[in-house]
Amino acid sequence: MTEGKILDIAHISFLDMIKIMITLSGAASAKGTLIRNAIQTADRISEVDYQTFEDYLAAIENAMNPITMIEGKATHEGNYVFGLKNCPFGPSIKNYMQVFEKLPDGFADFTAEFNKQSNITEKYRVGEGAGVSPFCSVHQPMRSAFAEKIKIGGKKIRIFQLGCKAGSGKKGFAERWIKETGVSLDVVDKILDNSMCCYYLQIIS
Repeated sequence: MTEGKILDIAHISFLDMIKIMITLSGAASAKGTLIRNAIQTADRISEVDYQTFEDYLAAIENAMNPITMIEGKATHEGNYVFGLKNCPFGPSIKNYMQVFEKLPDGFADFTAEFNKQSNITEKYRVGEGAGVSPFCSVHQPMRSAFAEKIKIGGKKIRIFQLGCKAGSGKKGFAERWIKETGVSLDVVDKILDNSMCCYYLQIIS
């Protein structure tokens, strides 16, 4: 452990909580619990309607966009594709590994479980290979659920998770959502060179 650094015990406790959930009830049950909690968070926010897509982007820049509030500023890479430079769970992972040097056993099984096709991945257009850690099962559905509270020009929007990058640099791609959105795999791959997360915003006509 690095000397002279004060660690955030909340980060360490959160990862330990996930480890205990996996141990006691298994990866599938733990995944369900985390996803339900993440989605329920969106129930607490108010709906917002931006007049134009440019207004939506401006709200990201001034951190007033509901999605920005939970994950930080994403960058519009063009054609409604976004890259998120920093994973919101990055500090949690860093703090935990400074103490225990590696992530808890069972995290790989949890991630594989999240990537399996399910009602949740279907409804919120997440997983399907884009999960690279258990935290994706919290972050990705929460973002999609928040998007359901947002309109642009009076029209609803939807988020498609295209890919993510683990702290190790390994990339995960949701080939199903990439194909469905028509975004090139090469575009997603290039965005993930400098981002930890890549997603697509669709305005429903």
